[in-house]
Amino acid sequence: MKSKILLFLMLFSLLVAMPNLSFAQSDVAKENKAQAEQKRETIKDRIETKKEEMRQETASRTETIKNSVQEKKQSITNRMEERVNQFTEKLKERYEAAAKRLETLALRIESRIAKLKIANIDVSEAEELLAKAKTKIATAKASIALIGASETKDSTDTASSTANILKNSFGKTKTQITKAKEELKDAHAALVDVISSLKPGQNKLEKENQTRTSTTTTTTTNE
Repeated sequence: MKSKILLFLMLFSLLVAMPNLSFAQSDVAKENKAQAEQKRETIKDRIETKKEEMRQETASRTETIKNSVQEKKQSITNRMEERVNQFTEKLKERYEAAAKRLETLALRIESRIAKLKIANIDVSEAEELLAKAKTKIATAKASIALIGASETKDSTDTASSTANILKNSFGKTKTQITKAKEELKDAHAALVDVISSLKPGQNKLEKENQTRTSTTTTTTTNE
């Protein structure tokens, strides 16, 4: 009888404990599921963070390379600009010196015209030609002054835009150089025309001087 009672009590205790055990197992399962979900989210966040870091690193590396290439282009453009400016300045100095020589020649011709005029020799044509030559010299000097006048660069200009400005500027400078060169030639040719127009008068003056000298010598000998 006691054994039956004891068995009954054990079965009753087991029946009472089973629901609690079931609930406990359910809680553990939920907790495990939550932990697994949290772990997946953590891993996912880490992956996204790593991807973002890689994207930023790639973007930074790309920007660094881009800046390096831009700096090299700018350096090359600056050297080109410096060489073009040096070439232009030297050529401009040569043209200015040529214009100065033409002005000096014009002054000498003007002095010769004055001497012939004193000798009552007609120099009206030479004076007219000299006036035209002086105008051409002045025109050439004005063109020379414009050589090298380039577009103004902005501090924000890129190497590419600077190169384009330099290209356009050199194209204009080349045109200015050609124009000034032709005008110097025209001015020189005009002075040559003045000199040519003076030759008849110069020859006449020299003959008169020779005749005067010969007459003086003959008179002195006869005396």
